[in-house]
Amino acid sequence: MTVTTHHRHPTLRVACAALLAVITTACAHPEPPPAPPPEPDPFAVLAADAEIMSHRWYAPPDIDLDAPDIHVARAYAESEWSYWRTADISTAYPGYDKVTVDRFTSPTPRTGTADHHILEARTVTYNGHPATEVHICNDYMSTARPTDTGWMRKDSYRYQSLRVQRTNWSTASTPQLDYANRMPYPTWNVFDGWDVRPFTDRRLDHGLPWRNCYSAMPGFDYDAPFTEPVSGPPPVEPFDPGWPTAIDPGTS
Repeated sequence: MTVTTHHRHPTLRVACAALLAVITTACAHPEPPPAPPPEPDPFAVLAADAEIMSHRWYAPPDIDLDAPDIHVARAYAESEWSYWRTADISTAYPGYDKVTVDRFTSPTPRTGTADHHILEARTVTYNGHPATEVHICNDYMSTARPTDTGWMRKDSYRYQSLRVQRTNWSTASTPQLDYANRMPYPTWNVFDGWDVRPFTDRRLDHGLPWRNCYSAMPGFDYDAPFTEPVSGPPPVEPFDPGWPTAIDPGTS
């Protein structure tokens, strides 16, 4: 009897060995999962708007621009202006939507630098609790709006009174802050634990803040034309004093 021996083809043996090596390698070294997408910057809108409009603050030596109640007044004034310009609540600071009653629906574009003069901050009693009344003269002479033919500066200033009061009297609401590392916008909810309301200053005595705003504000040109064409958008000056940065408790 003749026995027939079947020989495997050498090419097939090589192919099988190569496939086995690929499978073994794939099992031993699996491909790493794709990296997750980066977290969106929660302050991207505020950072973009800071390139369009900045804020500078001035106050008498006895007023601390970094005091918590003054922070609230400053944040309200800056947020209100941003919201009015853009009709976009996301350009206001965190928490502003919870304290404002304003609803702007039509944007009024402006660019440049707003100068805010705190003329008086006084402690009063309101509804049986301490409150701070902050009287501000807002100067918008260093801002301009775009028109069909170029840029237009408008003679603009406004007197503003804000009453700031704590809503939580047992615990402080301000996080730990880094005053050396400052930003154009706050990175925490300045309004947390506070109530802030505009009100009308009805005092009529001579020498009061509102009279100074309308006749004697430092640096304001009361003789300037009400409107005036300008050659281009005014510069966006650095924020002053800007905002301290909230320290993450996990990194302190």
